Amino acid sequence: MKYSNNYTSKCLIKPKAAIVTFSIPQEISPASPESRNLIIEYRKRAEEILIKEGLDILNIEKFIEDRKATQEVINLLNEKNIDSIIFQIGVWPSPSLAIDIVNSLNIKTPIILWTFNDTRVLSLVPACQFHGAFDDMQIAHEFIYANPEEEKFFKKIKEITAASKALKDLNGMNLGLFGGRYMHMYTGTADPIQVKKLFGVEIIHINEFSLVEEAKRIENEKIKKYSEYLHKKYGEITAPSDVENKSIRLYYAMKKLKEEYDLDFASVKCMLEVQGEYCSHCLSVSKHIDEGFIISCEGDINGALTMQILKLISNSAAGFGDVCEINPKNKILSVINCGTFATEFAENPKDVNFSEQMKSLVPGEGTGMTTSFVCKPGRVTIARLGRINGEYVMQISSGNALKLSNNNLINKIMPHIFINLDNSDTDFFIQNCRSNHLHWVYGDFKNELIQICKILKIKEIIC
Repeated sequence: MKYSNNYTSKCLIKPKAAIVTFSIPQEISPASPESRNLIIEYRKRAEEILIKEGLDILNIEKFIEDRKATQEVINLLNEKNIDSIIFQIGVWPSPSLAIDIVNSLNIKTPIILWTFNDTRVLSLVPACQFHGAFDDMQIAHEFIYANPEEEKFFKKIKEITAASKALKDLNGMNLGLFGGRYMHMYTGTADPIQVKKLFGVEIIHINEFSLVEEAKRIENEKIKKYSEYLHKKYGEITAPSDVENKSIRLYYAMKKLKEEYDLDFASVKCMLEVQGEYCSHCLSVSKHIDEGFIISCEGDINGALTMQILKLISNSAAGFGDVCEINPKNKILSVINCGTFATEFAENPKDVNFSEQMKSLVPGEGTGMTTSFVCKPGRVTIARLGRINGEYVMQISSGNALKLSNNNLINKIMPHIFINLDNSDTDFFIQNCRSNHLHWVYGDFKNELIQICKILKIKEIIC
């Protein structure tokens, strides 16, 4: 039986940017053929570069010079699924036309003012006027003065467009909350209205024991086949067969209920209820994240939101773990977890062992099968949504995951990630850890997260 990644089709659609070109209104003074041809040339170069960088481009060839053209482009932009809009500034265009477009859009889309360095067109002159007008009217935008081949042009646009797409994909999603909050963890709780208003996410509260009831109904043949798959693909499995059986049953139960409730991601309370009475969710969480369905532990809504954002910008697994230690000398952050790390984080599937959960963590007899390994080396981006005085902020960090020896393990049956932080100020990092949980993805997505904060109008805290 084959079990492969199943990231949603939304994630596989390329971020899309539109290029809208403004020029001087013809009734004032028609732009010369030479300048118009230069503007078209720069637009074509921009389109080619951005496509090469992985974006889908809607190139609106008609110059915006009057109100009639403005209405046409408004209709087009509202019709298409655009993630960012690049306003290319040509020869002395009117900023009122651009402002009319922004005010008429029925989609929340980042605006980028772009002008290029060519004195034959002198587009920087009107671009500065646009920039000032937009600031005065509180129209959020980025202002880029660069030629298409310059990194500050295509890198910035790629980051903005990817961030916007992630938030648009997030908007309208359902988050399934199985159970309530755990051990009075205030930092994992959220106001459903605030979450809906800011992120567009609906929180659907579901009784956690519905998973247990469903688990008991899973066919034995399914359990047997999945067990064979696990034993073949991964390393040593030392969890007792009855614990393995229940763990697999919860995996299939979640698979069924997420379809039944039309969930896009989830959070499970687990501890003190399902764990203890039946079996922990560790295997289910780990394997669902491998397959593209994000699940956070301990009823952590803010953790689930952070992980889903990280998944959407990276199209890969996102991590959930506890801040365990930061060594002030070598700047290494140690993050561990009961046993839910995605197996995708391992250097090799055979490095992943499945153990029985520590009985000291469990209030009853219901332990679970947990992942045990050290995460692979590589570049990682760290994030965590939290609140200060009721307003959302995002902690953003970065570093390099290290494959350290087993002598560094805090607990040998728990999964670990060791991150050598970029920022040497470990005290500043600790001061901005507003939860026991942190989240990460492999790759460098720090700037995309900053852009997400700008779009959401929340504070980013780089540490």
